[in-house]
Amino acid sequence: MDTAPINYELIFDPDLKRFTFEGKEKITINCKKPTKSISLNCAEIKIKSCVVESNKKIISSIAKTNEKSEELKITLKEKIKGQATISIEFQGILNDRLLGFYRSQYKQGGKTKYLATTQFEAADARRAFPCWDEPEAKATFDISIIAENKFTAISNMPIKSKKKIGGKTIYKFGKTPVMSTYLIYLGVGEFEYLTGKTGKTQIRVITTKGNKSKGKYSLDLGKKLLTSYEKYFGIKYPLPKLDLIAVPDFAAGAMENWGAITFRETILLYDPKTSSTRTKQFIAEVISHEIAHQWFGNLVTMKWWNDLWLNESFATFMATKFVDKFYPEWDLWNQFVEDAMNVAMGLDSLKTTHPIDVKVNSPAEIREIFDAISYDKGGCVLRMLEHYVGEPNFQKGLKEYLKKFKYQNAQGQDLWDAIGKASKMPVSVMVNSWLKQPGFPLVEIKQEGTKLHLTQKRYLLEPDKKFTKGKWVVPLSIGLGDSTITKLFSQKSTSIKIPKTIGFVANYGRKGFYRVKYDEGILLDLKMLVDQKQIPPIDRWAIQNDLYSLCVSGDENVRNYLDFSDAYFEEDSYLASINVAHNLTSLYFRAFDEKFSDEIKEYPINYLRKILSDLGWEPRKSDKHTDALLRSFAISALGKMDDEQVCAEAKRRYQKFLKSPKSLPPDLIDPICSIAAWNGNSKTYSELAKLYKTAKTMEEKLRFLGAMCGFKDTKL
Repeated sequence: MDTAPINYELIFDPDLKRFTFEGKEKITINCKKPTKSISLNCAEIKIKSCVVESNKKIISSIAKTNEKSEELKITLKEKIKGQATISIEFQGILNDRLLGFYRSQYKQGGKTKYLATTQFEAADARRAFPCWDEPEAKATFDISIIAENKFTAISNMPIKSKKKIGGKTIYKFGKTPVMSTYLIYLGVGEFEYLTGKTGKTQIRVITTKGNKSKGKYSLDLGKKLLTSYEKYFGIKYPLPKLDLIAVPDFAAGAMENWGAITFRETILLYDPKTSSTRTKQFIAEVISHEIAHQWFGNLVTMKWWNDLWLNESFATFMATKFVDKFYPEWDLWNQFVEDAMNVAMGLDSLKTTHPIDVKVNSPAEIREIFDAISYDKGGCVLRMLEHYVGEPNFQKGLKEYLKKFKYQNAQGQDLWDAIGKASKMPVSVMVNSWLKQPGFPLVEIKQEGTKLHLTQKRYLLEPDKKFTKGKWVVPLSIGLGDSTITKLFSQKSTSIKIPKTIGFVANYGRKGFYRVKYDEGILLDLKMLVDQKQIPPIDRWAIQNDLYSLCVSGDENVRNYLDFSDAYFEEDSYLASINVAHNLTSLYFRAFDEKFSDEIKEYPINYLRKILSDLGWEPRKSDKHTDALLRSFAISALGKMDDEQVCAEAKRRYQKFLKSPKSLPPDLIDPICSIAAWNGNSKTYSELAKLYKTAKTMEEKLRFLGAMCGFKDTKL
């Protein structure tokens, strides 16, 4: 950049009655070349005055905004070079669109209240103040906020000073480190705090009044995660404080503003009396994701938005890694393949998918690529890379990358170079084959004695010759029980010698982002091994998951999948059980036009009944975390299949719940209410609507709202 910001001095004065804000800024800039024109990003802001000063001299200038290009262009009457300042007074709107500087509405004691908050990623800081609103344009920020005395102000740094003037208080915050505009945070409202400390870092959970007690779980977890990330990255958290802020109206799930992370209330506040098991897990994963960003994204930032995937997928990957350390009983890596990998593969098997690494030109395009390819496929590729180079080499390369580029910007290639150097392996060659092209491969395996013949082609949900191009550098792993064969598979076909004819699994541990198709002989052997549980749960999951996907795409016979699924009727792992349940349930609802639909329908009903019989309806003291998740799914699915016994029991429990809300454990409220709605009428709708209106927490409201969207009678 020929003209770049060095420092912003910012003062904001939000009015939560008129929903406007006044602002002043003084930007210190550096002009590398003589220039008569300065362009900043600016949108939906009225410029009241603009003064440019260079060498202690005011330079005559004209400032014009262009809403279409979201630009403020300052034309100077003479050229300037080197350091200069731009002083701007401006006015904006506290909008209700959940972006930029906006107002968030909530109810308290029957009264409607407002707070002011921000959401600047990807390109909405320009709606709060004129700036260079690009990740590479890093600068320091001195922020002040003027607020009514009944309010508190929050920003990225701790409060440096407070000064009361009449009915208002001026909050001056400490200077930030060098950072990007999309990570700035401004907050004004009636807040309360839950405070803790780890090392020298203060951690707070910030909520609207009356909610701070629900922040204890998040505060305790946040402290542990921050300490663990510091150790893993080898770099201390660089700010004096970290706030976790619950926002009533929030479009994103959470946002990693440096030192002031924002969350939807349902993703930060946990009440053990009313919150479900899944909510507790989701809160942990999102907090971990956002704290990972404090290093990867905030300390080291992408040069441009085409590397957004690296920010998000890395945080997704690390979130699972670190929450798994604290809650190993949750089987998070197994859930990762069931959730993140399955979701990503589903999207990436479509002809309309896009590469992970895509060219981005405008803010509109930036918003379009926030999808499962950015978050989930990217996370799977990083998991595959870590397995390929080994965890110690992966961590070593990552540490060097963060150390080299801290407070700067970097590109994905910089990370591959660092990990490649640490591992002395061809990382760039392998990774780029997964980043630069859409889709993923199907590896077909045919056996000839102790020789395996492998071919790769693109896997598509709807096969189409126009979309068959693609060749990947696949880090192949063949598990043999007591040993593993690894090989980079970069051609269309290859052969591998194995020491024995049975007992092997390809894509061992499901580390690779690809599907496997075995010939019939191999499948017969694998069915026996699955039935006898002689291979790990994650591989039992993978074999049938691939087989089911091949049925959906027409590459395999449904009958073969149903026959293979017989081996899972005594399955004892959550991962394989939930995926077989999902797949059989999906087949149930796909099967209405099939010739043998009645036979297909028997499989999922019998399988789900077996799960529910084993687990029972009531939570047990001996339950694992995943038992609650599996029980909830089995009840809900059987209800949607109109299973008479389940529907009758669900109806009984629902009627009791209406009279005595504490009669249902939190994990059963979702399935019971969804079954009530599925079989319900207008009276049921009114009952659920009343439950929604009287619910005390957003999590409870969302439960009832979700049920209201699930009536079989579409007229409701």
